[in-house]
Amino acid sequence: MPAGLHALGWNVEVHDDLFAPTTKDVDLLPAVAERGWMFLTQDANIRYRPAEMAALREAGLGVFVVITSNLTAERTVAILEKARAVIERVAREEAPPFIWRVAKDGSVKSLGW
Repeated sequence: MPAGLHALGWNVEVHDDLFAPTTKDVDLLPAVAERGWMFLTQDANIRYRPAEMAALREAGLGVFVVITSNLTAERTVAILEKARAVIERVAREEAPPFIWRVAKDGSVKSLGW
């Protein structure tokens, strides 16, 4: 999926290129926020884990959860490209911390706090 996003001009970093595969989200989320990045994940359950939610809130991180289970990387890239304008607007205009969902139809919705 990262290669497909790079091909479309997205500036993305890959978890395993920067962090050990065993890095816990509670450690990863503050590190991502410190770099001034947004966090793109397919882990729809992140918002139900109190420790991870506390870490992203404390870090002031913007999160986009992509709901694309059972889809190919190519289809996921197409969904993200469809949602790109809204994702970029939210990233530019919303003050983190926040968490937004990107659905299979390309719609983007705040999951609220």
